Amino acid sequence: MNILSPTPIRLIQGSILVLFTLIAAGSLRAAPKVVESIFSGQYPDAKDVEWEVDSNGFWEASFEEDGIKYRADFRENGEWIETETTIEFNELPDAVQKAVRSEYGDDEISEVEKVSSALRGIFYDVEFKRPGKNQDVEFLANGERVKDVVTTLENAAGTLFEPIPDLETQIRKPHEIGRFELLIEFGINLLVIFIYAYVIYYRRHHDHKMMFLLMGFNLFLFPIFLLNSVLTAGFGFTIFALLALVRLRSDTFDKAEVAYLLGAVALTFINSVLPARVEYFASVMVLLTAYFGDHPRIWRDAYQNVQIRLPLDDMSQMLDAEFLAAKIEKEFGVEVNDLEIIRIQKKTVRLQVMYRNSHESGSAHSDLKSVEV
Repeated sequence: MNILSPTPIRLIQGSILVLFTLIAAGSLRAAPKVVESIFSGQYPDAKDVEWEVDSNGFWEASFEEDGIKYRADFRENGEWIETETTIEFNELPDAVQKAVRSEYGDDEISEVEKVSSALRGIFYDVEFKRPGKNQDVEFLANGERVKDVVTTLENAAGTLFEPIPDLETQIRKPHEIGRFELLIEFGINLLVIFIYAYVIYYRRHHDHKMMFLLMGFNLFLFPIFLLNSVLTAGFGFTIFALLALVRLRSDTFDKAEVAYLLGAVALTFINSVLPARVEYFASVMVLLTAYFGDHPRIWRDAYQNVQIRLPLDDMSQMLDAEFLAAKIEKEFGVEVNDLEIIRIQKKTVRLQVMYRNSHESGSAHSDLKSVEV
């Protein structure tokens, strides 16, 4: 049983400190300069401005102006999309209030927003509570629904508004990310996979080839994930096919090694594709799962499987499972939960043994592993 010495513990602490330092630096990233410049020109009196990337991939600024809270969305190139603010129902134009009462009666309203859009102008978004997902209905100031107006105009004069950009245009591409941001992304991924592959895995299992496999998968796939703005299902199946090929063309992996390998691939995806806030949380979750899920002190009493060859002089005892279990427990100081006789050859019996360390013998695990097939 390999117990972490003070030196690797200090290494873990130092690495985690550096990780959180980089995370803090990444969290303080401001919006692109062109976005901030357009925003400052459009809202010069804005106060308490906070930036984040919303679920659509737009830069969203939450701010306050004249005592009113607003949310403004911008594209990566600085193009303004819309600005919205939450209002009360009685602040809606009379025509809109009348339309809501007429069409939706006593339906419960969860939120009302006034929206100023670059494409649609000013309209009002009324959200009604529904089982599951709420329903949003948009109205113009004269009480007409936005959807009905758009449909009428499109039928008369073709498409009025620009098509909604697809997912590829909403996700930032590598050449659109600043150099500083790109360095942070590479730095965080490198530090995370170092903690994962070396500090957590290698310091416990001392298998440098497996450590190289973990780091190799992560670092080789990282630029591929980063360059693919849209990851299709086919791309995902390709990655799993690659993992299956490695599995078939190499030594058999145990369950822990498979889990570590999948974790390394998951970290590649997390650090290259997901938004910053999700990225940091998800990376820490993977590291904590690997650290505690494979911790020798936590699972020292867990059952383990091993194949051994046990020499016996008496041929009649080779098929006696109870005798074999008792003999293994006595010789190796372990508690046998189950065993399976795999093969008998000359004066040797090959066994699959499920065991755990006996409380009376702390070195039993290493002794039994020493005769592993």
